[in-house]
Amino acid sequence: MPETGQMVHILVLLDDPSERVRASVKAVLIAYGDGLDEVLEDVGATPEQRDAVATIIKEAPTEPLFEIGQLVRHKRYGYRGVIVAVDETCRASDDWYQQNKTQPEREQPWYHVLADGSDQVYYPAQTSLEGDQSDDEIDNPLVEEFFSEFEEGSYVRNETPWSE
Repeated sequence: MPETGQMVHILVLLDDPSERVRASVKAVLIAYGDGLDEVLEDVGATPEQRDAVATIIKEAPTEPLFEIGQLVRHKRYGYRGVIVAVDETCRASDDWYQQNKTQPEREQPWYHVLADGSDQVYYPAQTSLEGDQSDDEIDNPLVEEFFSEFEEGSYVRNETPWSE
């Protein structure tokens, strides 16, 4: 997550019309993840600035930051895993989404992640993930079904289709 002090500079750029600047601002805002509201409060963002932040985040979907086969860690829950599939936006049902405790923005990439140390598959939003710095393999029985090998800290995806 970016530093709280960086937000003051981001707020100055909210009205910049440049597509490049808006894309950069959006990327930084998304990187704050679930802590964005708290950071906005800490820096004393005005209601107008909060509205502008919400508008920027809801613009066209963000490009995926993570790749299939990449190791990731959930920022809040700490589990490690490997990405097996990516959706441009949240494709879960409204019922599922409403039951999600954090309800990250739906209009961002969401990932199917095989969790380490279990047989679980999780569906976190991009803002909930960060790259995992370890090179330890993932212990999940589905890894062998969807990946052919592990090399240089990531998995190589095979041809087995991901069925949701």
